[in-house]
Amino acid sequence: MKHKKKQINWIKLIISILSFSAVIGFILIAFWWSDHQKSLAITHVRFGETNILNNHIYKATLGEIIGNNPNDISLNDVSDLMESHPYVNAARVSHQYPGIIQIEIIERVPIALLNTDPMVMLDAEGIILPSIDNLGDFNLPVLTNFNPEPELYPTGKKALSIKVIDCINWLSKIQNEYESLYNNISEMKMTSNNEMELILSDQPTHIYLGESDVWSRIKILKQFENELGNKKMSDFAYLDMRYDNQIIAKGRRL
Repeated sequence: MKHKKKQINWIKLIISILSFSAVIGFILIAFWWSDHQKSLAITHVRFGETNILNNHIYKATLGEIIGNNPNDISLNDVSDLMESHPYVNAARVSHQYPGIIQIEIIERVPIALLNTDPMVMLDAEGIILPSIDNLGDFNLPVLTNFNPEPELYPTGKKALSIKVIDCINWLSKIQNEYESLYNNISEMKMTSNNEMELILSDQPTHIYLGESDVWSRIKILKQFENELGNKKMSDFAYLDMRYDNQIIAKGRRL
């Protein structure tokens, strides 16, 4: 009987030691997990190269996420937040071990300046890009003689003026297919008769395109420029293209 009682005491002792060891083990695991979680915390936010705005401006939109655990942050939410910035067309966000958030941005590129108060820029989709003290950074065609009501040009949204959108579409097409002309446009405007007029930077030269068949006339203009030889369009005070298959040109007075 004594032998059996002694054996039971040993079993109790072993169980007590195992229980105590388990408690210590859980405590050590808890400390390890805590340190491990801290090691996973976000320590850096990195942006890819940007050309339109400094990436510090985009970083300010993001807010403070340093020190947060990646599990507490939705990469989709970060992407949506970045794309809420008017100059961001698309954003790709990824988590790079151990604590780096990498953000790549496709920026909206201004294509024209709208003469409103305050002046704003537009991209090729007609999205309104507000001035962030950066108007002087771009040499853009200016859209004039359009309805200046501010509610037509909501920041970060597409312009609501149909005429402005039409002009943006023409500018985008000109930029893609007749780049030298786009680079030489100082001003684009709609007359009171809804006729399109271009004013070139050189001299300046006025080009009257009329209301309809605009692109066919621009193609004629391109052919005309190619055939000028030693002359250039700035040698003319104006080019009137409102008539079928012909250009009325007025030379400059010497």
